[in-house]
Amino acid sequence: MPYEGQEKIPLALQRQLAGAPDQTMYLLLHVSQTGPAQVAEIERAGYVVRQQTSIIPCYAVSGPGRGLQALAKEDWLVRVEEDGPVQTMQE
Repeated sequence: MPYEGQEKIPLALQRQLAGAPDQTMYLLLHVSQTGPAQVAEIERAGYVVRQQTSIIPCYAVSGPGRGLQALAKEDWLVRVEEDGPVQTMQE
């Protein structure tokens, strides 16, 4: 069933959340603005803010997948992606 904001969450991640809504997820929340109001909403949805970046406004969070649908409705949330290891190119 569609819900408001679902276009901000990749389909593969939506399926993963639907199959295990209580599983701890490590996510990157790309936002249009950062601040105490956004942190409060993220925490209210059950997530822990592990890191915040300012060059690219983003929060690295962890918590149960079930809270993501509520966050997806927020205007300041631009998109969501899974957090994971980043590799650099080696010469």
